[in-house]
Amino acid sequence: MLELQNIKWKVSDGTEIIKNINVEIPTGKLVVITGPNGGGKTSLAKLIAGVVMPKSGKIFLSEGETERDITELDVTERARSGIAYAFQQPVRFKGLTVRNLLEIAAGRTMSQNELCKLLGKVGLCAEEYINREMNTSLSGGESKRIEIATVLARNAKI
Repeated sequence: MLELQNIKWKVSDGTEIIKNINVEIPTGKLVVITGPNGGGKTSLAKLIAGVVMPKSGKIFLSEGETERDITELDVTERARSGIAYAFQQPVRFKGLTVRNLLEIAAGRTMSQNELCKLLGKVGLCAEEYINREMNTSLSGGESKRIEIATVLARNAKI
């Protein structure tokens, strides 16, 4: 479970963007946050991922029976705990293939079978993508799916 308690965040000019947010996200549940442009959705996502730190409040992550205060953890430490931030426009890595990117995310060499299973989880046919370069030949949707696959690859137990 992920829990945010009384989270506040201000931009550098002092404008409060996030005001006393309290949210509980149960383990294994998909939660979608919607709202108007400028409503704080991206700011909230960055707070959860550790891209920015709250001015006050606490963020807890429960894994089984263990609850940890992750408020002070940086983005890398949170990623190791399974929390990731995906950019609205996926980053293009010229010169890297999809295979390279997924193996970098996994931190190891992956078999053809592992890559196929991973890409299959995001709705891509691995044979068509594994050796493709991460460049503008990929559509925005394809790039986003591959970006999601890199998040899955971090904790891949395929």
